[in-house]
Amino acid sequence: MTPDEKHIKRINKYLTSINVLYNDLVREIALLVVNLKVSEKLFRFKDYSRITKAVSEALMTYNNGLLSKIRTYTEYEWDFANQKVNDLLTDNMNAIKPKIPTTAYDSKMREISKQSQNKKALEVFQERKNGKFTVSERVWNITKQAKENLEFAIDDAFKEGMSAQDLARKIKGNLNNPDALFRRVRDKHGNLQLSKNAKAFHPGQGVYRSAHKNAMRLAANEINTAYRQSEQLRIQGNNDVVGQKINLSPQHKVYDMCDELAGSYPKDFNWSSWHVGCKCFRTMILKSPSELITEINNGQNQSPESSANFVSGVPDNFNSWLSENRETLEKRKSKPYFLEENKKFVS
Repeated sequence: MTPDEKHIKRINKYLTSINVLYNDLVREIALLVVNLKVSEKLFRFKDYSRITKAVSEALMTYNNGLLSKIRTYTEYEWDFANQKVNDLLTDNMNAIKPKIPTTAYDSKMREISKQSQNKKALEVFQERKNGKFTVSERVWNITKQAKENLEFAIDDAFKEGMSAQDLARKIKGNLNNPDALFRRVRDKHGNLQLSKNAKAFHPGQGVYRSAHKNAMRLAANEINTAYRQSEQLRIQGNNDVVGQKINLSPQHKVYDMCDELAGSYPKDFNWSSWHVGCKCFRTMILKSPSELITEINNGQNQSPESSANFVSGVPDNFNSWLSENRETLEKRKSKPYFLEENKKFVS
């Protein structure tokens, strides 16, 4: 199994843990509300003063747990990416070790080790704003949406005499299809009463009506981006890397933009994915063994441009894709991340 295949497998494992976090929230909320005497009006936690504090605590536990898991898992994948690059560069050096001086080999190995010490960059990554919001702000928005989702789900699920277990099961079933849930609650209470609350069910571009889906989407994207950004720093910081190739995942079955954008790119083309959920992966393009041996034996550390393998520009298919999609892209309020990060390559 390749390092990138292991990376995808780990993400799936992390998401299982985040799913448990949401299940725990639903179960705890069900225990809090099951013995309430519920009125006929639209269910809102704030109308039941004896549970409002406990509900707030449960939501804060979920919020803090989600943020903590995202931070922990992004750090894990940051380190795994560092190790992946270390292994590649080490293997590259070991292949030419007999043909270069021992002192030069030791020096290059120290350089590789030093480049992996980029924890400060991880901290900057974790605190960055993506668009208008930091990750902690996005998690808080998801928590607020989770509260609204739960209120709609409880309104529809609640029946006198239900056990907490049955109520939790019914709530979870409702949360799996928030569109249908909204229609049922709207029909039950009428449009006028729901007009203010309906905003929660009109999310922006790239956002689901389900808080849980948004949590899973955010976590998967952050964890994958951490892995790719750690790779990116190492690629940019090492002269032996002269380009990068972005490849289709073996699991890629349906033709989409990934097929149209795959290819060899400059090493400073900032890439983490083509779209949310993208499973494409990159391989590093290195100086040839003969170039590296000659360079080291001459006591040089040549720039990437010196290599015959150097990738100087984006592939033609990237420019073709831009031309074909320019009109659609110009209408979008937010541009794809890889375009925002690579403006110098966008003609």
